[in-house]
Amino acid sequence: MKTQYFVQYSSDSMINSFLIPEEPFTSISIGVRDLKTDFIFTLLQNMFSFPIFVVLENDIFEQGKNIILKRNIPSFKFSSGGIIFKVDSFDTLEAFCDIKVNLALNGISVFIFYGQGLFKEDLVPSRQWNKPVEFKKLDFQKVETFIDVSEVGITIFSKNNKFNSPRKVSHFISASYSLDLESSDI
Repeated sequence: MKTQYFVQYSSDSMINSFLIPEEPFTSISIGVRDLKTDFIFTLLQNMFSFPIFVVLENDIFEQGKNIILKRNIPSFKFSSGGIIFKVDSFDTLEAFCDIKVNLALNGISVFIFYGQGLFKEDLVPSRQWNKPVEFKKLDFQKVETFIDVSEVGITIFSKNNKFNSPRKVSHFISASYSLDLESSDI
């Protein structure tokens, strides 16, 4: 039996957890009962071309460190123990999807950015207790899509009309997953 997922417009609490311009971003949440590497890999592969930027707020597990060292992936470390990577190949994307799922399932924040003229140094998140996550140096005019990966699924903030409704987003998800129509905004 296929794992089910649902697609909905994001709740206000999800939208308000980030300090980003409301306009022209549309926010869509995808929930999946059993988040796996292939779910995120297929979604990102279907949605974007390269480069994709991955922001890990906290230090990563040994497995992740070994992948990064083995592949000699350039990174930018920032003060809170986080790391930012520029992903520019399918092999690297698949390896990072595995890392992202492991981190997200352990409650560690993972962000994905896609756009033109983005630089790793501008993607550093700022988090303060009881305040939304902010990307102080980031020019959101350059961001087409921003994704937050969590233990229960992902939230997509996008300007791209291809991703501006739950129905449209569902077309980018692997056919090996089943859409739960009753729980979706379709």
